[in-house]
Amino acid sequence: MTHISEQSERLTIKKIQPSSLHASNFEDVCLVILPSVPPGQTKHSAELIAGWLDGIVAGLGAQATLIVLGETLDLVHVHARLEALLHYHLWIAIKRISPIPVENKTALPTYHFGALVYTKYAGSLNHTKTRIEYTYCPACDKTTKDYGGKKHTYNSYGTLISDVWRDISADLEGNLEPIIERFADLFGLPDYQELVICDYRGFRSESLAAETSAPYSVQTSFVVPTSVQPDQSRLILGDALQELRALPDDSIDFAFVDPPYNLKKKYNRYADDLSITEYFQWCDTWIDELARVLKPGRTCAILNIPLWDIRHFLFMENLLRFQNWIVWDALSFPVRLIMPAHYGILCFSKGVPRSLPGLTDDQESFVLPDASSPFASLEPLAEGYCLRSACVQTRQRMNLNDRGPLTDLWWDIHRLKHNSRRVDHPCQLPPQLLYRLISIFTAPGEIVLDCFNGAGTTTLAAHQLNRQYIGIEFSEKYHKIAQSRHQEITLGLNPFRKKKRELTEKNSPVERLPERVYEVPKKTLQLEVRRVSRLLGRLPNREDMIQHGKYPIKYYDEYFVSWGEVCAAARHEGMSEERGGKQLAELSSTQLGLFE
Repeated sequence: MTHISEQSERLTIKKIQPSSLHASNFEDVCLVILPSVPPGQTKHSAELIAGWLDGIVAGLGAQATLIVLGETLDLVHVHARLEALLHYHLWIAIKRISPIPVENKTALPTYHFGALVYTKYAGSLNHTKTRIEYTYCPACDKTTKDYGGKKHTYNSYGTLISDVWRDISADLEGNLEPIIERFADLFGLPDYQELVICDYRGFRSESLAAETSAPYSVQTSFVVPTSVQPDQSRLILGDALQELRALPDDSIDFAFVDPPYNLKKKYNRYADDLSITEYFQWCDTWIDELARVLKPGRTCAILNIPLWDIRHFLFMENLLRFQNWIVWDALSFPVRLIMPAHYGILCFSKGVPRSLPGLTDDQESFVLPDASSPFASLEPLAEGYCLRSACVQTRQRMNLNDRGPLTDLWWDIHRLKHNSRRVDHPCQLPPQLLYRLISIFTAPGEIVLDCFNGAGTTTLAAHQLNRQYIGIEFSEKYHKIAQSRHQEITLGLNPFRKKKRELTEKNSPVERLPERVYEVPKKTLQLEVRRVSRLLGRLPNREDMIQHGKYPIKYYDEYFVSWGEVCAAARHEGMSEERGGKQLAELSSTQLGLFE
């Protein structure tokens, strides 16, 4: 087992005939398994999906949970059917055993299917605290992730589960027992007794949805420009819609969009808090413009959270042709016990897609100038290898093959973690993400468009990769930052290099603390809180630390952003990054309950 669920009693797994669940007031967990889509067919029809689900949904009681396993294309339309009937919680991406190749290399191989999780009740999802066991680098035998100076704050077994499952794998058409057992543990709460399985994989139907008759259906031959035309590359200060409308039809080779997510983030000159109706009306308008300016056979890619991606998908499939739902496993700020890591990159082509340049041309991977980094744009790091500089350099010296397949499941691109890599913008993507996308979907000399260019990550990556670029940005502040960074490239500087900068904007809700010299190390203070917690048999509060702690309370007040951070080491026994060096937890299940 690669997971452990605290205070959980695995649900009884019961497989039934789907029709037998059509009774009212079902109060347990129901798992519906949809058939895989045969090669060459796009998705099951909406009518067929409705027939499978409507009776089940009608029988769910007030506390029931519904999980639907299926292919990406089907799950989008499952949600369109269920969004008004149930409360959506998660889209879990699940790794396949082997990638499924795409004919003519017009899309990336498919390496995942998914699970949608709904409830009849409103509010937070009720589930157990489930952890994934640490994995270890096959080269250095240390944990895949470097936990640095925070090892004392981590659980000895592993990290909280996320909504991207890569530690186990299965095929939708094959043995799903590892997935089923995980759900039986994840929902092993006293309120539930059974996990009921409704397996529709034996049902076959010729009633499949026809290809959408999108307005753009021309396929053109692909010609690589012989040289870059400098006058095509430009940064534009202005409104995205207005400037998009000024671009000619069929003029862009690749469009990438990381739009405001409407999650009340603080952008310069833009309030990211439209009503949901206004937000999607606005999104539909610029998506329509992107479809117009794309060249036939070329790709538009949109990055968003899964729930918003579903809505974009339903609109885009009437204009363009689906290529990939890329799952970027990009752990975000922890806001729940199932960590948010699934970010979808929707890739749609204008008409019949061409064979992807990055899969068919003799392009070399873009490799970062930093020799200690294992990143290569078209040759992903194989799963399980760590990013420690010493290990990376040893692997390079030994010519060890640490590369994996290039698919639609990306785990080797990580968010910016250090302020020295940031500029003054609240939401910055790692340049590696754009290096890979641009390398896959374009050839040198082609034109890349980003209509929400921000501080310039997309256009800067295009510039470095010898592509032309058009970046549109509404904020004069961000526009000027992008201009100065492009100037750095012309001077031979890497705009993504480490540099000490004055930062005023922030994405995370956690307050940024000023740099300072600590009179007592934070680790020492946290371990003292652990000592006091053992003394009291519970997590201490501020008054407890004044009474029982060895250090002045001012250190806790000044050095930490919250009392939760103060108590981070008291919740766990810590961990070791060495294989076989994991510390055994000293607390019983009852004691663990004291520190929830």
